[in-house]
Parts: sequence; C-alpha cells; structure tokens
Amino acid sequence: MATDYSRRYVPPMPVLMIRLSAPEVAPLGRSIVAVVDTGADVCLVPRVVLASLELSVGEPVLIRGQWGEPVAATRYPVDLHFEHGVMPAVDVVSDPDGREVILGRNVLNKLRLLLDGPEQSTAVLTGKSRL
Repeated sequence: MATDYSRRYVPPMPVLMIRLSAPEVAPLGRSIVAVVDTGADVCLVPRVVLASLELSVGEPVLIRGQWGEPVAATRYPVDLHFEHGVMPAVDVVSDPDGREVILGRNVLNKLRLLLDGPEQSTAVLTGKSRL
C-alpha cells in the first residue's frame, strides 16, 4: 500500500507510516508519519516519542548535525513496524527538540522503496527488503 507524500512541506515530502516499540514488544498506539530522508545517516525520533516506549537506558553518542556541527545525543535500539513486517533493534537517535520521525539511511538502505514523485506517493516494495 502506498502512502501519500506529506503536503506539510513545500515541495511535498515522501513519508511512510510506521509504529515504534521497544525491542521484542508489541507496538502501542497508532501509526505515525516518518519522513523519508535519504540525506540522513541515521533515524531521528523525538525524545517525547521515545519516552513513551519505556526503553532501557540509551547509549550516549556524538552525531554530526545538518550543518556539520557535533551534537551530543542518545542512541536506542527500537523495533520499527511497517505494514508488511518488522525491522528489529534498529538504532535510532533521540532528538530533544524534534517534532518528527526521520528515517535515515540505516533503515532506508534495507528497504526497496518506490518514491513516485509524479503520483506523490511512497511504497515499500515486497520482495528482497530486509524486514
């Protein structure tokens, strides 16, 4: 099933609907919008979202911000739940000020994605994806 691009952005942004959970735990709540960002190295998740998952203590890391500056952050393993499967124990970084989930290349490189610009939709293709 395809997900329409988000029109909250100009130009519209490719997104996927996902659910998050602590590793090996069923996800709670409803699906959330996650931005497909091929320029991001890793996934970023707002701290408030991660706090709701009751995760174990995270690991401090230093990441490079979008302008190249070093930023202190915390890394957590979480399960990403897609429509057709689960990607277990994916490293995500807590974003203390963010309001959106960003899917980076650590996840995107394991998926077969169709970014259909003319139709303004995103789809995870079945087959050789590593879910």
